[in-house]
Amino acid sequence: MIRHALFALTLLLIALPAVASAAVEGRVVLGDESVPGIRVAAYAGADFSGAPLALSAPSDSEGKYRLDLPPGLYSLYARDDDRKLFAICGRNPVAVAGEAVWAGLRAVTVDPVVILPYDDEYSAAIEGTVLLDGKPLADAYVYLYLDASEDLKGNGYRISPPTDADGRFAFDGLPESGYFLVARQRQGGGKVGPVREGDALAIHPGNPLAARAGQSLRVTLHAVRKNQEATDSETFVRASGMAIRGTVVDGEGRPAAGVHVFAYTDRVIGHQRPSALSPPTGADGRFTVNLKEPGIYYVGAREEYGDSPAPGERFGMYEESADHSLKIEKDSLIEDVEIVVEPIELN
Repeated sequence: MIRHALFALTLLLIALPAVASAAVEGRVVLGDESVPGIRVAAYAGADFSGAPLALSAPSDSEGKYRLDLPPGLYSLYARDDDRKLFAICGRNPVAVAGEAVWAGLRAVTVDPVVILPYDDEYSAAIEGTVLLDGKPLADAYVYLYLDASEDLKGNGYRISPPTDADGRFAFDGLPESGYFLVARQRQGGGKVGPVREGDALAIHPGNPLAARAGQSLRVTLHAVRKNQEATDSETFVRASGMAIRGTVVDGEGRPAAGVHVFAYTDRVIGHQRPSALSPPTGADGRFTVNLKEPGIYYVGAREEYGDSPAPGERFGMYEESADHSLKIEKDSLIEDVEIVVEPIELN
């Protein structure tokens, strides 16, 4: 049974302080080998087709690079001069907030897109193979997004069935458009949820792919394993000056680790993607949920997201309002929020 919070909550609206630029450093590798002479680019979002906000000097002989960036969230990608290698940071988006950040990138080879005729002159197709370490990757889901505004997260426009033993996938009957192509294989299975340490991720280096009517694009997606868990990389919303901060505790008042705090704009929660989601809490139970715009948000916490909470899953709602809501004003920060979670029991 979900119990009410044991302590009163204090809500403070304060302005965020200014923070100086900080260094983002890391190493670019291809497999176990360093990649020297490659430039790392920082973008405001997951669309890397335009000019970057910042570009590093070429990486050194050990593949190390450095960028100095002001506070914010950045997506990091890298290409070599010959455009034969493409590297992604598994922590994207990377949070910069005044302290030095280590953000490694893993490179993959770039294969050309093959354009084939398609038997429908009014629509297009995208097909291909997902590889990991040069071998077919089965049970990966491939996602098509029409834009990169949500950092290529969530269900997107279309999701493929799991790739087969040969790593193959296909999308038919697509409207003529540009598509962002991403593949994910979660070790725990499932179509949605954060990409965690050990999961596989691939982003097509040619995003967005221009799919033309009467054509089928054949692509190869090279995946890498996420080798580092980064608690600041899984938020849906980039820092905007509006946020909810606090602590998740269990029924005994102890900090609860490994729990996401969510914010919905709809009172009916759990059946769709939340408007905002925190990274999983650490040992101290602390959380931050960044919000895109002012409004009324229905707030709670749980271990997973994407489906209704399951029996045994830790779950709880913000209990200091009858409908679990918080009102967020423009440029406001609400702090010291406490949410109590307990395992769901079936009566």
